[in-house]
Amino acid sequence: MKSILALAVAISCVVCPGFSRAQDGAQLTGTWKLVAWSTKFDGGDAIEPYGSNPKGRLVLTPNRHWIIILTGANRKPAKTIEEKAALLDSMIAYTGKFTVEGDKITTHVDTSSNEIYTGANQDQTRFFRIDGNKLIIQPPEIVSAVRPGQKAVGIITFEREH
Repeated sequence: MKSILALAVAISCVVCPGFSRAQDGAQLTGTWKLVAWSTKFDGGDAIEPYGSNPKGRLVLTPNRHWIIILTGANRKPAKTIEEKAALLDSMIAYTGKFTVEGDKITTHVDTSSNEIYTGANQDQTRFFRIDGNKLIIQPPEIVSAVRPGQKAVGIITFEREH
C-alpha cells in the first residue's frame, strides 16, 4: 500500500511539477504583469472593465506581501475635478498579507486606493492557477453591482516578469 501511495506522489510530481510549490505560495512569488481582464456575466456576455489594453502589476513577495495596481487603458492626465474622479474610477490598488490554501489565495487588505477593500471586504479570496508563465486569478462568482439580477465572475491574467 505504501509503495502505491509513493508511486502516486511521484507521478503527481512529474505530471504537475509546480503543484507542491503552489501549495505553499513559493511558485507565486515574483512580479506579474497584467495582460488581460474580463468579466463574464451569467447571460453569457463579457466585458473588459478597463478596456482592451489595461495596465497593471501584481507583486507577491516571499514574506507574503501582496501589492497590486490595475489601471484602465488610455488614461490621460487630469485637468478638472471630474477628470480626477474618472482617473480614480479607472484604477484599483491595494496591498496586504496573503495566505495560500490549495488553489485559493486570500489577501488580508491593509491599504486600498478607494477603501472598497477595507472593513467588511478586507479579506479578498481568489482562485488561482499557474499555466506556464501565466497566473490566472478568478474571484468567486458575485451578484453584479453593475447589472442588477445578474451574476458575474472576473478573470484576470498576468504574465510573469523576469
